[in-house]
Amino acid sequence: MITVDVVSFGLADFSLVFWFVYFQYYWFPRLRVKKNFLLFCALMGLGFMVVDLLNPFTASSSLLGMLPIIVLLVIEVGMLAAQNNWQLLPAFIDVSILAYLLTEFVDMSVIAGTIRLTSVRFAASVWGTLTELTIDTVIFTMIAMGILLTRAPMENLIHAMLGRSSEYLFLIFMTVIGLVYILFEYSLQSLADSDQYLIFLAGISGTLVIGLTLSTYMLMQTHLQEEHTQLQTQQQAFREQYTTELNRQLGAVRKFSHDYQNMLLGLGGYLEDKDYEGFRQLYIDIRSGWQTSNAAELTVDDLTNIPNAGLRYGLYHNYLLAREQGVQLFVKVPEPLTATVATLKEMVKLVDKTLVPILPEISHVQPAIITLELTETPQMLRLSLTFPVPTDAQVDGKHRVVAKQGMLDFSKLQRSLPQAATSKLTVKFHWGQLVVVLPKG
Repeated sequence: MITVDVVSFGLADFSLVFWFVYFQYYWFPRLRVKKNFLLFCALMGLGFMVVDLLNPFTASSSLLGMLPIIVLLVIEVGMLAAQNNWQLLPAFIDVSILAYLLTEFVDMSVIAGTIRLTSVRFAASVWGTLTELTIDTVIFTMIAMGILLTRAPMENLIHAMLGRSSEYLFLIFMTVIGLVYILFEYSLQSLADSDQYLIFLAGISGTLVIGLTLSTYMLMQTHLQEEHTQLQTQQQAFREQYTTELNRQLGAVRKFSHDYQNMLLGLGGYLEDKDYEGFRQLYIDIRSGWQTSNAAELTVDDLTNIPNAGLRYGLYHNYLLAREQGVQLFVKVPEPLTATVATLKEMVKLVDKTLVPILPEISHVQPAIITLELTETPQMLRLSLTFPVPTDAQVDGKHRVVAKQGMLDFSKLQRSLPQAATSKLTVKFHWGQLVVVLPKG
């Protein structure tokens, strides 16, 4: 086994843990420290280095030798608990194993290459360590830039797998891979004063990384295909619903065109005969036969400012549901939305939990009108819902509007809000307003 002095050991600890923590949070933008994330990675690397140098069991193969790793993971799990993000723990463990294998593979490959090009003595020296860590940094930076476009698909995959069996199957798979690598590492380290284990270890870690990457890619593609199929099915259902409504309106227009001619002929006949009483009666009969049109004033094409198809068709579906219950829903999206896919998916859930429960109550209030507006800033996505309320309505607590005629309950919405989201319910004169603010990223 190749040994190094304290300075080289400390430098290697700091650099590798810095990149390890960086790649841990690479696909978790919500979990990152909002300000000075690189400083956070550096502090974690520095803390790991200090604990590892002070730990008297570092050189031993006992569990106490893993104390710095345990301290690091306890801090990170504690941060997850403080942010109330326990549901992300399995996915975070998966990514941590992947980050560990990646850093080990790159570092072992660089060390093995340095030994082959120079010597074991130079590779173990301080200058050799600095050279190796510089090469590591360049490679890690290139990797971070190269996989930048995978952030959104991986984030979508992580959120889509939450609470599903596939999430835990993938966790088991990742855990087995991590354990296999650790067992190989401890076994090969028993080859004292030999650099051959580095080549073998780099090959094993590279094989594991490649296999893991291919498995993740296939899993991601499977998820994207399922999501695409589901989206196509949803779009087809909404299109059929819209087409049915449009055909009904076209039939009504054709019928009205025919009836309109008969109405004009009838009214003209009474005027020609100067039968004003008959004219008045025919006019009353025509008016009494009219019905309030339930034609869809909103179309899917009116929601082009919403890039997410799920949110766009979900809003239109809720619009048709509102019309069926006699409620006029006005949807306003003044500017194109630029929020991430994950944020827009959260908004889909919030819209469903906001609108659907209150439609029956709003249908009994005059005027039965709801205005839903989506606006955003660089920091947040804002949902504003304005609705009519009786004159005696009051806000009860944080999520209910209470009146003699009934109650509007937004408790389901409150329970489903993400940790960082906020909501405000107010009543003024004959109108109530619910504002939900969802942070972006």
